[in-house]
Amino acid sequence: MTSVSGTSESGRKGRWRDRKEWLLLLLSLFLAFVVWLLHSLSLQYSVFIEYNVRLETSLQGRSRSSVSEDVLIIRGKADGYYILRQRIGRPKTLKVTAQAESMTYKGGDVFSVVCENIKSNIVEALGSSVELEFIVTDSLDFTYPRIVSRKVPIVPKSSITYMPQYMSVGGMVLRPDSVEIYGDAGLLESVDSVFTETVSRSNVDGPIQGICGLVPIRRVEYSVDAVYYSVDVVRYIEETLTVPVTALGVPEDKEMLILPSTVTLTFRRVFSNERFTPDDFVLSVDYDDFINTIDSELIPELTSSPAGVLSWSISPRYVDCILVDRDNP
Repeated sequence: MTSVSGTSESGRKGRWRDRKEWLLLLLSLFLAFVVWLLHSLSLQYSVFIEYNVRLETSLQGRSRSSVSEDVLIIRGKADGYYILRQRIGRPKTLKVTAQAESMTYKGGDVFSVVCENIKSNIVEALGSSVELEFIVTDSLDFTYPRIVSRKVPIVPKSSITYMPQYMSVGGMVLRPDSVEIYGDAGLLESVDSVFTETVSRSNVDGPIQGICGLVPIRRVEYSVDAVYYSVDVVRYIEETLTVPVTALGVPEDKEMLILPSTVTLTFRRVFSNERFTPDDFVLSVDYDDFINTIDSELIPELTSSPAGVLSWSISPRYVDCILVDRDNP
């Protein structure tokens, strides 16, 4: 009995050892296949590749871009990874920019372009992924429907926070600050501005700049896709002075009494060692505003201030004005 039991146990161990060896063999073959596949995909191959082409141009009074119904066929050299991505699914779209002079009018809204004439543009669109050998397709046709255009301002959108005692001067500056929009006349009537994508920064303590895109509007095309922005940021200090309020434009035979005659002026200015005094500021109310107002309260305006003052406020905000006849000697 002991001999039979020992033989059975030895057989099970032998079968497990065989199964383990098969598993190791299969794993080794799989790893070898993976290594071979990665190596093969990293190699360069010369193949034919198909693309849909979106051609952007500047035809007067027509759409800015169009996608050809035919495909662009090229022969180029690329690595296996790129070729595999291109072969999966539909042909990828290649975004090509061309001058209007390279287009040939065929009638209606159809224009044609000889591919060889825009070869450099195609090379630029392909980038470093593909080394172009030659173009198989002779020409491509594109449809550019007629549209109207108008120029509208670009409105910046931002979410910027500043370090303590830092602030922006003059807001965000855009270049360009307007854009030409193209589309159906009825649609463009409802568009009075274009917004930038939100520029987000935090804890800013110095000037910032960059490039931001424009928020798209359905069925509307833009003359530019992005704009340059800049924000001037300075360090400031906040000070308070008691400043008298004066009256401007009062006739010689009249006198305007202002109550209170002084207000507290709180202002922010660019950080420096310079000292300001109340004489550096002029807070005033205007006689014509008093005549045209229903009540006697006016808001003083800061009509003169030193360079470097960024913002200001007064307390109290309103002053009472009383107009009296001036006593003649």
